[in-house]
Amino acid sequence: MALKKDKDEKIVKTKKVKKVKPVMTPEEKHGRVMEILKKEYAFENWLLAILSPILILYGIYIVTGKFGSVNLTTILGNSEIGIIDFFFETDLKRILTGSFLILVGTLVIIYLAIPFIRPSISEMKKVSWPTGKELGIDSVRVFGFLIFLVLVFMLYGFALDPLFKWIYSL
Repeated sequence: MALKKDKDEKIVKTKKVKKVKPVMTPEEKHGRVMEILKKEYAFENWLLAILSPILILYGIYIVTGKFGSVNLTTILGNSEIGIIDFFFETDLKRILTGSFLILVGTLVIIYLAIPFIRPSISEMKKVSWPTGKELGIDSVRVFGFLIFLVLVFMLYGFALDPLFKWIYSL
């Protein structure tokens, strides 16, 4: 109990009221959990960006069966550790395991690239693309210029070749 003064300056005893926390419904709890899970942390993306190429490399090493000069097929199939031997006891299992690692690493890289690709797709929709006729004309111009450059450098080569042969003979 607490003592308080009322309007007439009389001291009155009052009871403290406990504040009751509202009870969350299962939907609210689920929403809170999803909110936590959906929150992105920058360090996770950096960690994935570092680990996914390493995962791909390990997958390539396992598929090829070589790590530098070490032959992995003799080591991995005879480790006497059941779970490791299961994945590497035959060539097919070794290749499937390595391929799975390569696939997971590639999918992680694609997952990390999506936030960068998504805005560019919307920008690409705003681009005014050339018509087929304009594209054909521009392509002919580019290839014509390339042929011109090839001819110019061939001419330089034929003209300067005797000069260089003379300099080398000295």
